[in-house]
Amino acid sequence: MTVQVDFCREIREGMRGGDVIAHKRALARWDSTVYPWAKFTDMAGPFFINAVLEYKHRHKLGNTRVLGQQAHNSMENQVGVRGPNKGQPIFDKAAVGFASEFCATFGKSPDRVVRDRIVAAAFYWYSRRMQIAYSESRPFSVVVPPNVPRRWDCSAFATNCHLAGGAPNPNGSVPSGEGYTGTLIDHGTRVSTVAQLDPGDLIFYGFCRYSAPGFRYGDPTHVAVYVGKHNGIDAVISNGKYPMGLLPYNYWMPVNQFRHYNVV
Repeated sequence: MTVQVDFCREIREGMRGGDVIAHKRALARWDSTVYPWAKFTDMAGPFFINAVLEYKHRHKLGNTRVLGQQAHNSMENQVGVRGPNKGQPIFDKAAVGFASEFCATFGKSPDRVVRDRIVAAAFYWYSRRMQIAYSESRPFSVVVPPNVPRRWDCSAFATNCHLAGGAPNPNGSVPSGEGYTGTLIDHGTRVSTVAQLDPGDLIFYGFCRYSAPGFRYGDPTHVAVYVGKHNGIDAVISNGKYPMGLLPYNYWMPVNQFRHYNVV
């Protein structure tokens, strides 16, 4: 039985990361006499590298002090040969999770990591859009995946995407569960075109034709989360008075403004 496990770099002595923990768990499940079970750290120390060498020696994979793609591929197909996990795949669910989480952020800037999380949250709630009723009530629910709110409006959705991604509140210092389209446009930086946006930024639509509580004349009446290009088209996820939609950025005209937000 092959267990598919993310692998994004060669592991050498002195490296740190969740991928190291994943492979330590695998080696301990492979042969507990070679690498005993412990509270594993994320450091690839000499003891771990020696265990890698022993694994590579038994499987005729060379003698370099590095865990590369070939050794990793071999480990995906291995079961325990000695110890309490004999006969079971050596990558367990936790190891798969450590590797997946590490590779999801490997080589990315902190800004990119947060933006990816904002977009992932947007798509998570989009996939469950039929569970979310539209409501402009305040305070709105503040949740992170895998939680799904019972009701949100457009600005509540945009705010929660940012918070779920680990970004600052795009409404500024307003209390948790408060804020609306008008407070969102008071933050971030206005830019001229969609090409100047990054995933996770916001696009605003419509114009207030009169002043009202929470809205000034000329303020936008709707906001959507920009999620980058999909099928070659700049797209947003929009939560309006209809089921949440994945739509071209200019699905509703006029566009009031584009705003870029610092997320780290």
